[in-house]
Formats: sequence, structure tokens, C-alpha cells
Amino acid sequence: MRVPDSLLAGPPVSRADEPLTPEPVMSRYVAPLGFTLAAVWVAVLFVLASGNH
Repeated sequence: MRVPDSLLAGPPVSRADEPLTPEPVMSRYVAPLGFTLAAVWVAVLFVLASGNH
């Protein structure tokens, strides 16, 4: 089995719009999304708890 030349050429050249760090771009949104989901969950629990009285 022959190895493709693209694998022998080394790592691909990154485009200008790609981040320089190895972490994905979406990692910066994980914490705000987590806080938002937690706030929504607390609000839902508050509405459910206040509706039973």
C-alpha cells in the first residue's frame, strides 16, 4: 500500500483565519454557555417551585 504524498509533505499549512493555538475556537464559548444554561435552569426551577403554591 502506497502512502499518499499529502501525508509525506508534513503538517498542512494553516489558513490565516484559523487560531494559532491548538484549542478549537469554540472553547471560548463553553464557559459563557455553561453559565447561561445554569441561569436558565435556576429560573425554570424557581418558576416550577412557585407554581405549586
